[in-house]
Amino acid sequence: MLEAHNVTLSRGGKNLIIDASFLVGRGEKVGLVGVNGAGKSTLMQALRGALEPDAGTILRPKKLGYLGQERLADALTSQHEGDGPVTVRDVMLAGRNLAGIAAELRAIEAKLADVSAPGDASHADHAAHQQPKHGKRHAAPSHSLEALLARYGELEERFQRQGGYDAEHEIVQLLDGLGLGDVELERPVAALSGGQKTRLALARLLFTAPDLLLLDEPTNHLDGPATRWLMYYLAKFEGAVVVISHDLALLDRAIDRILHLDANSHTLTMYTGNYSSYLRQRAQAEESAVEQSERMQAKIERLEEQANWMRGKTAKIARRAKVLDRVVEKLREDLPDPATLPKQERALKLTLPVARQSGRIVLRVEKLTKSYGGPAVFTDLSFTVERGQRLVVIGRNGAGKTTLLRTLAGKIPPTRGHVELGYQVDIGYYAQEHESLHNHYTLLEEMRLAASETPFRSGPLPGESQLRSLLGRFLFSGQQAFQKVGSLSGGEKTRLALARLMLGGYNTLLLDEPTNNLDPVSRDRVREALESYQGTLVIVSHDTAFVEALQPDLALLLPQGAVRYFEEEHLQLVAKV
Repeated sequence: MLEAHNVTLSRGGKNLIIDASFLVGRGEKVGLVGVNGAGKSTLMQALRGALEPDAGTILRPKKLGYLGQERLADALTSQHEGDGPVTVRDVMLAGRNLAGIAAELRAIEAKLADVSAPGDASHADHAAHQQPKHGKRHAAPSHSLEALLARYGELEERFQRQGGYDAEHEIVQLLDGLGLGDVELERPVAALSGGQKTRLALARLLFTAPDLLLLDEPTNHLDGPATRWLMYYLAKFEGAVVVISHDLALLDRAIDRILHLDANSHTLTMYTGNYSSYLRQRAQAEESAVEQSERMQAKIERLEEQANWMRGKTAKIARRAKVLDRVVEKLREDLPDPATLPKQERALKLTLPVARQSGRIVLRVEKLTKSYGGPAVFTDLSFTVERGQRLVVIGRNGAGKTTLLRTLAGKIPPTRGHVELGYQVDIGYYAQEHESLHNHYTLLEEMRLAASETPFRSGPLPGESQLRSLLGRFLFSGQQAFQKVGSLSGGEKTRLALARLMLGGYNTLLLDEPTNNLDPVSRDRVREALESYQGTLVIVSHDTAFVEALQPDLALLLPQGAVRYFEEEHLQLVAKV
């Protein structure tokens, strides 16, 4: 199904994978795991054929489906041919090459509807010779009508043969499972939100029913019910799956093998079982490897000491020392390379200093309404956030959480109402889609820009060595400082965006899903940094444990706009939305 033989991958002069081989059989569900920066997304690009390995070969099935973090959803409309806006139905049917047939059937139906007395060829033939008012015909010649009907019959037969009439029921089930049940099939794709487009792309991919699914963080834009639905779907899926995910529940319930990419040794190891089983097996294997190495090292030291003692004795005994020297030499050859021994994989190092204190009132929101031309996303929101408070915004997908944070951050204007910032409020904004990053900049240029935009600074701007040192804390080392931002994976962009926040010294943070794309260790580092943060927080997150650890003071419930003191019952809402 999917075979990798002696694959070596590097990027920017840095080795990611060295001489790795593995096999994914039909129906197997594999979770690809490793710390951020290990090279998981780069490997996924090689598996799908978008990147050639430096060495080795990868064999893959022809019918392969991929969904990554490079906003495939935004390219969906360009894959559809036809007049008029691209609809949800068009995008879905295109997954099985049915969109073109469906579009032509609709076009013929429209033409037939314009024909006088459709189905009555004699009338149409008669009408063909009549000149209506204003010189326009209301009926087609009989030979044209016959051609249309013949073409319609041919297309209808093809549509039925390819499962077109059964497809709509399957499409509705997929959309409903992924939280798009209230989206009409005729709705234009352009009218969907970014999260809805991404879920539509996932639904379309599942609808194609490929032999192999390659998924890079598929749950990032899914709420709780949609994530649980996807777990069940993947577990029952007949094809093979390779998925990068930091959703530990998904890795436990939908996956039967774990492929671990070690960032230190650049090796791949396959483990049988789910994520919890992998953790136990890996801990046991690492403990065993270290113990074996220590035993061999102790034996070498003991034999060397014995041989050295023998060298000062009689010639006969000294000859025995040479035998021990050969034994020691052989043991040293068998001794594991220290580079291959388990050691703690690197994690980002995040601190969030506050450069200056704000006034008591941080945000005052009055009658805030936002619309993009249609129905309002939210209406008449009014609330106040004081210094040091932590407010979590809760609501289902599409309720306006991201729009609210963008409005509070001043990235988009409100339709009505206003946002008033308090005295000396310095806002740092973390965007879920990373739209604040500049794809054509290098990482170093991005950090220089972030330093220059810092609202309050008491000293000179940091130099190149300081910025590169800061990038190193977020696992960007060496030549990666000169890599283009646009070439980064989702996890790498998350780390870069967090590095920008650390540089700013902001006293107020607006954070939209800051733990998406992060491995468990890095997620813990972000949680620890925010737990000790001395400023004000407004946060959107679907991660229940993360929200609980931050101990919010307030909950803002969307779309109703109610602000409440945060209670344990609100955690249940975080898990559901």
